[in-house]
Amino acid sequence: MSGIRIDIEWLSTHARQVKDAGEDITTGRAKLAEAELTGASFGEIGRRSGAPDAYQRLREQLLDRHRKAAETLTSAGDELREVVDHHSAGDDDSAVDLRRQEA
Repeated sequence: MSGIRIDIEWLSTHARQVKDAGEDITTGRAKLAEAELTGASFGEIGRRSGAPDAYQRLREQLLDRHRKAAETLTSAGDELREVVDHHSAGDDDSAVDLRRQEA
């Protein structure tokens, strides 16, 4: 038996929190996507200086980073959940083995 101990409760809690964070970012991303400014929002000087185009590029970059962050966190939460399930099954198997040895 190895000396590594897995705290299933801690891991389970954090798996859920990581996935929830990814889902929260997804929700925030949708709200950010709705907030679109038009060229008129920047006025004549802003339009001439290219502010609407710069804003649009920045907005797209932020939306892309939000998407990547949400996907990464959601995936990490799912993977942690698999680790929890794997180790929980191992604990159940160990308990069955101990009962067999006692009988």
